[in-house]
Amino acid sequence: MRTGSVADLTRSAALGVLRRGGRLAGGRRRFVLSALALALAAVGSASQWLHSVPGGGVPTVTPEIVRMIKHDPSAFTQGLLFHDSLLYESTGLVGYSSLRRVDPRGGAVISTVALGGDYFAEGIAVLGGELVQLTWKNGVALRHEFPALRRGTLPPFRYKGEGWGLTNDSARFIMSNGSDTLYFRDKKFEITRVVPVTLNGKPLIHLNELEYARGLVYANVWYKNFVVEIFAESGTVKRVIDCSELLRIENPPSVDHVLNGIAYDKKKDEWYLTGKNWKNIFVVKIPN
Repeated sequence: MRTGSVADLTRSAALGVLRRGGRLAGGRRRFVLSALALALAAVGSASQWLHSVPGGGVPTVTPEIVRMIKHDPSAFTQGLLFHDSLLYESTGLVGYSSLRRVDPRGGAVISTVALGGDYFAEGIAVLGGELVQLTWKNGVALRHEFPALRRGTLPPFRYKGEGWGLTNDSARFIMSNGSDTLYFRDKKFEITRVVPVTLNGKPLIHLNELEYARGLVYANVWYKNFVVEIFAESGTVKRVIDCSELLRIENPPSVDHVLNGIAYDKKKDEWYLTGKNWKNIFVVKIPN
């Protein structure tokens, strides 16, 4: 994976570290107690979560909050999608990974499928009568019959490298792995196109959770408080969606609890945005 931040350098050291209360930290996206963590703690207040949005020639828009619904704060959100009036959520961490149905009206968890084993679940997408769920380092994409969510009858897809975000454009899967690249895969999960993503002419690394809507790819950027809107064919960022206000309201207790989770309700033209271990899901309008 292409990296560059201090946070990335500390990630491997965080593997296996127990978080407070005995829950397994589980690897990716966990800080260890370090000079960096101490420096962040010294900042104090909500300002430590807020990062300036990119400047340059790319327009920036702000989502309008329509309402807020509850979100299970124990859910380490890795993927989110809206389908047939329900939310589907993938949660991560080894030993805690799951696939959930969630009521979009109030946020209640309707059902949960625990993955078990050593899976660290990641992004999800529904295509061709199945829900596909990435794993971080296992090199497999789990296939669940949809909408029953049965697993085991379909052999997993296999891929090289890490799995982060997943969506589809009705014909192809679109996948991220934390780099600056989108991978287009056919229904057999074979790579058909590779598209580098650029923001203001520069590679945009740490592409994470993905959503395909309005003919564009929307992506969280790991440890950033904005979502980028990407032209699927060229990889050029069209707009930046500044979600700083959501972070101010949520005020997450840890730097690890980053913005992560994008789902789109086409019928209502509403977006569901949340983060890892957040207590809220924000239903918003994004200017078209």
